[in-house]
Amino acid sequence: MLLLTFPMKTYCQGQEKSRSVNLILGGGLGHFFNTFSNVLDEDVRNDRPSFYGKLLWQPEYRLCIGIESGYYSMYSTTRIQTNAGSEKLTSRLKVVPIFLSISMNVVNHLDINFGTGWVDMVYTVNPALSKAERVIGKAYSMSNYTAGFTYSYPLGEKISLGTEFKYLYLRKTDDSHVSLLLNITYKILSWKIK
Repeated sequence: MLLLTFPMKTYCQGQEKSRSVNLILGGGLGHFFNTFSNVLDEDVRNDRPSFYGKLLWQPEYRLCIGIESGYYSMYSTTRIQTNAGSEKLTSRLKVVPIFLSISMNVVNHLDINFGTGWVDMVYTVNPALSKAERVIGKAYSMSNYTAGFTYSYPLGEKISLGTEFKYLYLRKTDDSHVSLLLNITYKILSWKIK
């Protein structure tokens, strides 16, 4: 434990200590890895938009903690394979996570990120062209996580622009998703400490 705390103390010595609460908003393109056994790759639209937001407390150390949520459009399908052949079927999956988020600065402008928590999964299945036959449902997944890294560049004392690579895993459906996102960070509150 002493070896872990020594570099942290050395890092903070000689620097003015400050704390802040940061809001991070981002969006970009995500890619779903096809895990279906009855849907061909050409029948899955797996490149979809992704959006997220984080509210993080930044103490005087390298570690931040907070909450994260977002909206990930995972995939949409057009056909499924059955014993009788190929059938028209439109389906979609969208997820909204609520994660405990941890971020750590490793070098200037570069952070590694991890989050875990609960996910609300909203799916739509439409076996025909008629909207009357559409089925909308929800499922919940508890043991999910996200991991990745962020590179950000400050534009001033309160605002930074950056890019984030994120991996998202859904335990309930064993789905994997990666996304490349642009983000903006805004310091909502900041204060100095002695």
